[in-house]
Amino acid sequence: MVARRVVFIARVVYGARNAFAHLASALEDSGLLGRGVDLVFVGDDPLPLARGLEERGLRPVVLYGLSTPVFLELMGEVSRVSRRYPVVVGGPHAEGAYWQLLRLGVYAAVVGDGENAVVALAEHFLGERGLEDVPNIAYRVPGGGFRVTRIELVELDDYRPYSSRYGLYPPIEIMRGCPYGCKFCQVPWLFKARVRYRSPGRVAEAAREYVAAGRKRIRFVAPIGFAYMARGPGEPDPGAIEELLRGVREAGGEPYLGSFPSEARPEYVTPEVLEVVRRYAANRRISVGLQSGSNRLLDAVGRGHTVEDAVDAVELIHRYGFQAVVDIIFGLPGETEEDVEATVEIMYRLADMGARLRLHTFLPLPGTPLAKARPQPIHPRYREAVKRLLGRGVLEGDWEPQEKLAIDMYCLTALDPAPTRHPRPLGEAENLCATRWAEWARILEQLEA
Repeated sequence: MVARRVVFIARVVYGARNAFAHLASALEDSGLLGRGVDLVFVGDDPLPLARGLEERGLRPVVLYGLSTPVFLELMGEVSRVSRRYPVVVGGPHAEGAYWQLLRLGVYAAVVGDGENAVVALAEHFLGERGLEDVPNIAYRVPGGGFRVTRIELVELDDYRPYSSRYGLYPPIEIMRGCPYGCKFCQVPWLFKARVRYRSPGRVAEAAREYVAAGRKRIRFVAPIGFAYMARGPGEPDPGAIEELLRGVREAGGEPYLGSFPSEARPEYVTPEVLEVVRRYAANRRISVGLQSGSNRLLDAVGRGHTVEDAVDAVELIHRYGFQAVVDIIFGLPGETEEDVEATVEIMYRLADMGARLRLHTFLPLPGTPLAKARPQPIHPRYREAVKRLLGRGVLEGDWEPQEKLAIDMYCLTALDPAPTRHPRPLGEAENLCATRWAEWARILEQLEA
């Protein structure tokens, strides 16, 4: 029996086609595209397209890449589509809470590197390998349990970060994984946390393709931009950074390093690094993660640096002619009145130094040690400080909408906090979350009807 041709339908959210660039390039380079596998993109409900493909004798498989906020928005759609066609979900929510997706009927959740997983999944849907032989996924097993297959980490140099075939040119990922253990961040705690780099030569090759396609501005993806090829934690390698940026310049590109999405940590901001970045990079903003003005709280959440480390970094950034943008998180778990006062004080101090402040509200991200930490209302002292600083034009960030989002994310985690056979909601969340749980249950019940 000849296997049906497989069509991966990539569900694009908010127009972010680039999110599928790594998967597209992996499928291209495997030789599967055009040999039994196709890839198409859809920006809304994928069911009409899937039905049309099925009527033509093709086998549709729907791909999602979901963060937790997007999962909250699309959980009903994911459940509905999963009841009709195989659905594969990757992204941070899949890694942090794969069991929630599988409970909705998802065929497989990608919990590690996606490049080798999508190629193996294509072979699976073509009938060439069993699901248990696909690396980096979780799936349901008879009896209601879950299985996570072997984790196989890829080397970034083995995969192109773009797809010329589909015109996908995202920021170039130069670093995957993180050596630190910040308890509120997903990166160190997920299945692909081991640190890997894309070499300067491979980045330069990619940059030439970007420039040829009319994309001269080259941005990078890295959890810590200035930690590229670091010799060890807190030990930046200015030579490697120079090779990276010079290679992009020689390719005709304009590199951006140290600004979104490749922010810096304070201990990597050194005169040697800033001299290189000033010489080669196009950005004039450098983002630094501080998160709190309390050394006690920084230690409690595993940051590994002090408040003064961040202040010193801001001084250096300004000395070298850049604009410092400092990240602050309101409401970190365990925050006391003293911690709030210390953070408000550092906000004013940094503003007086000429820094901009990017404000966030703590989000209990699945898969982190603080996933089950109950968010607290934003402290009045923070609101007062924001009002006073607004007129100075130094604030940015999404802290206000994140305050509501934090409750939604907490309730979702508290509804189903572990990969057990059946959900076991956290009892301490019932008073806060009962209304939201009922709303979600109604949505899913309507889909089942």
